[in-house]
Amino acid sequence: MKATQHIRLLSFLVCIAICLSNCTTSKHLGEQQYLLTKNSIVQDGHKVRNKELYALLKQKPNKKILGFVPIYLNIYNIAFEKKENNIFKKTSEPPVILNHRLAKKSAKQIELYYKNKGYLDASVSFDIHKKKHKARAVYSINSGTAYKINEVKVNQKDNSDLNKIIKKFLDETQIKKGKTYNFKNLEDERYRIASKLQNQGYYQFNKEFIHFLADTNQISKKVNLDLVVKPFEKNEKSTILQENHKPGVIGLVNVHLETGNSEAVNDTTVLQGINFIYNAAKPPFNLKRLAEKILLRPGIPYNKNFVDKSYQALSELKNFKKISFEFSPVSTNQDRNVLTADIYLIPGKKIAYTVEVEATTNPELKEGISGSASLIHYNILKGAEHLQLTFEGSNNFKDIKESGFIMNLTIPGLISPIKLNKILNKKSRTKTVFTASVTEQKRPEFTRNSITGSYTYKWKTRRNYQHKLSLFNLSYVNFEGDSTAFTNISDDLKAKYYSSHLIPTSSYTLSFNNQNINKLKNHSFFRIHLESSGSVLRSLADPLGLGQLKDKGDDGSHIYTLNLWDEGIEFTQYVKTSLDYRYYWEIDEKNSLALRAMGGVIYAYGNAKEAPFHKKFIAGGANDLRGWQAFKRPPGTLNTEDKPLHTGGIKLITSVEYRFNLIKKLKGAVFMDAGNIWEISANNSENEAANFKWDRFLDEIAVDVGFGFRYDFKYFILRGDLGFAVREPYESKPWQWEKVKINDSQLNIGLGYPF
Repeated sequence: MKATQHIRLLSFLVCIAICLSNCTTSKHLGEQQYLLTKNSIVQDGHKVRNKELYALLKQKPNKKILGFVPIYLNIYNIAFEKKENNIFKKTSEPPVILNHRLAKKSAKQIELYYKNKGYLDASVSFDIHKKKHKARAVYSINSGTAYKINEVKVNQKDNSDLNKIIKKFLDETQIKKGKTYNFKNLEDERYRIASKLQNQGYYQFNKEFIHFLADTNQISKKVNLDLVVKPFEKNEKSTILQENHKPGVIGLVNVHLETGNSEAVNDTTVLQGINFIYNAAKPPFNLKRLAEKILLRPGIPYNKNFVDKSYQALSELKNFKKISFEFSPVSTNQDRNVLTADIYLIPGKKIAYTVEVEATTNPELKEGISGSASLIHYNILKGAEHLQLTFEGSNNFKDIKESGFIMNLTIPGLISPIKLNKILNKKSRTKTVFTASVTEQKRPEFTRNSITGSYTYKWKTRRNYQHKLSLFNLSYVNFEGDSTAFTNISDDLKAKYYSSHLIPTSSYTLSFNNQNINKLKNHSFFRIHLESSGSVLRSLADPLGLGQLKDKGDDGSHIYTLNLWDEGIEFTQYVKTSLDYRYYWEIDEKNSLALRAMGGVIYAYGNAKEAPFHKKFIAGGANDLRGWQAFKRPPGTLNTEDKPLHTGGIKLITSVEYRFNLIKKLKGAVFMDAGNIWEISANNSENEAANFKWDRFLDEIAVDVGFGFRYDFKYFILRGDLGFAVREPYESKPWQWEKVKINDSQLNIGLGYPF
């Protein structure tokens, strides 16, 4: 009954919005003025849905929320009577009044679009349908027949080496006999040929030297193309001289390291054929490290790709505020030019620091004030190594103290006892990251010491792929005292934070992202993660005497411990994997649809009966099932009263979110999340309702719906989402639409988008 009432209320509000839209949108228009409400493009009686065509239109209707409510126009009409320049006028949108001149220009733009696609006889007309003070523009396309390429010629009178190379390039292109004539393809071909020539030594060449001359035949609908290469022009004594394009060969590579010491005499060090020039007593940077990032060498042909890769690699060092490449010919002959490559590197700041202080309160741990201070050095070993030292501490001014020290060292290269350059070349842009931390927490009840350390490789291959290989990540906690007094903390959380344990892991992560921030286009994101813990340690524990036999497990297997701090510590053993796929459909500049599907599994075996609490999967929170709090979504059909916090060994989740602009930097979203977590039967014998079963998991999917707001602060996005849990698997009545009300909502605050 309540659900029916909510649906009726929602329908009533929608009707009100439509009525307000119809009543107010034409308000304040002149007698001969018409509000443009819709644009339509048709071809052969069918509506065209090509986003590129609609983007060409010179006039677009007022923006609408959810596709039918012109909220910005309504705000404008409400604020129209007020003379002052109030906030409503600043955030509103005036009515888009039909302009026949702009409609005619739009038709011409569509016609030009089709002509560039090869429909050289295309024509476009438009009709205006008026009703009261509203107008709808309809653009009709008569495309005709597409012209085909008949032949392609390249500078018939010129038989130079350059033309021979270009003819070979044309064998790999779509500009061939029988293909549709397409102006964009010609432009792309100009750019492609120029790029290939730049990578084969022609350092002064660009697409402006290439032109296509088209000879069309309207009867046969054929096009003959003549590719013309313009000669290189130079000015000598006010006389314009023309000469053939010549490739360049690198003769010298000079790297100028600016130190700011103008009084010092320049010194030069030669390494791997590169001249490093600096005005200091000794090199200000690790020259071997810099040489690894620079792909240019004396004797090799000029290669634009090498220049771009070198610039990118030097930029990622984050040591230089300005990087520039200059090429100048030092000698020339009939066949080629010998070039000097000058690379100028101006360093930036070496040291930075941050300080943070905050007051905190917690009914169980009773912290009073906490803070952290970080010091970052961007060239600690003069090889662009980034060292970050962080000290963290807290104190309740009585008898509870916590302090910690974290060190993070990033080295721009692979630090390994074996040579990995044969596997990963200079173009891979590699990093090695060492991390170590030591923390201590003191209370009257206990003393807790923890040590962590990791050794990780990061590198990029191709354009959109990133790799992360953690050779080892070690987490050790030594706990002395009693944690039974923590009545508000779950047993799992006690096992994570307040008991002695050892977690040795190795992992690999592959990420793919083809987003182009400079172009509005659909894009995808994909990530796969693989992780293993304890396998190597388990295999070495018995033969090398690294551990001692404890008790036999339930399956008869041996469980080993390590003696650390004179205490036998169990180490974990598990495997974990997860997949995360996202697709972003960019409807237009103001609207988009984001889709996500994610799944993962973690399985404990051998030396562990269960995977560590904080390594398992959670459901709920700001980036997950937003109708539930983090850790509050129970696995399977388990009731929430069983445990205060929940994790699972299996996770499946999918989300869909429609994102739209509201007012300037304020954005909105409506979403739906579906999924759940489960336990693996082999790791859980206590609660059968929590275990994953193929024949019932679809009935155990939890669902939430909701809406949210995002505010763009340029450097970060502040997000708030209200989620409503409309399907709870453990309830006798799973679907509960009556919970779509503010009192039953879950508020989530976060930074950035949820996915």
